[in-house]
Amino acid sequence: MPSRASAPARVAVLTTGGTIASTYDRTVGTVHATLDAEALLAGLPASNLPPIEGRSILARNSYALTLDEALGIIRAISEARARSDIMGVVVTHGTDTLEETAFLADLLLEPGKPVVFTGAQASADEPDRDGPRNLADAIRVATSGAAIGLGVLIAFDGDILPARDATKRHSSRRHAFASSNGPIGAVDRSVVRITRRPAQFKRFSEPKLALPIDLVTLTLGGDDRLLKLSADAGAHGIVLAATGRGNATPNIVAIVQQLSTRGVPVLVISRSPEGRVEPIYGQGGGADLEKAGAIFAGDLSGPKARLLLALIMGQSTVGNVAALVHSIANSSIEEKV
Repeated sequence: MPSRASAPARVAVLTTGGTIASTYDRTVGTVHATLDAEALLAGLPASNLPPIEGRSILARNSYALTLDEALGIIRAISEARARSDIMGVVVTHGTDTLEETAFLADLLLEPGKPVVFTGAQASADEPDRDGPRNLADAIRVATSGAAIGLGVLIAFDGDILPARDATKRHSSRRHAFASSNGPIGAVDRSVVRITRRPAQFKRFSEPKLALPIDLVTLTLGGDDRLLKLSADAGAHGIVLAATGRGNATPNIVAIVQQLSTRGVPVLVISRSPEGRVEPIYGQGGGADLEKAGAIFAGDLSGPKARLLLALIMGQSTVGNVAALVHSIANSSIEEKV
């Protein structure tokens, strides 16, 4: 029997549950994750795929995942990538929080062998299920030489997206994920085409998260109660989903000033689904927030900014929080192939 070291190169498929692995349970009238790696791989189209090794990590719908479980998924990816007979890793994941686990993986895993997340919008027992195609596409991306060194990717409905930029834009349609910068490639009739390369950034060495980091969204006529509650409850940091270009109100600015003095970082992102925050406006706007010590987090979404800040604050040596945030929040697609 050949040893693992002499085995032919293959793709590791790590399954974690989600809609791609879910079926309808008539006894309770709900859909939930039931299929393991073997069952998912059995549903793949048979042609033009490399050798595959499946491993079931979890069988959970992603809205129920914990951060410890997300870190466990990332450890499993790292272990698979370390093997000489593995050329790439695919992770199947529920779409609700797929972008968060993929982004956390991208913050922790050095670029190298491809890591590709995918999932599905239709459960495995629906006649128009999208899981098999998405999984096959992800496997093809994971074996593509052009995907080496790009960081963590998401393959979904034919698009190839960088984990840093990808966001679930629609709750139910098959074309669920998008990026304001557009895809960096596509899988077209089984052919992987990478057309742009994402900018790279320094990864973090310690998979440790300082919690809680709270996400507070500002609204028309809203007050400062939630921000005060978060601060008083001992948050290690706060992400402020501000309006427009990153604007607040004078009373919010005053609390941000107090938090900054106490050494509690406040990141500012926009509640708008696209665009960047910039400190432009006064009278409680972004310019005043910046003067109060807030850190502007570019075009990152609230959930991603929360994970980034939790990871920064969890490092043994935290360093310059603003510089670390800016190094990732200001990275963007920078070169064409």
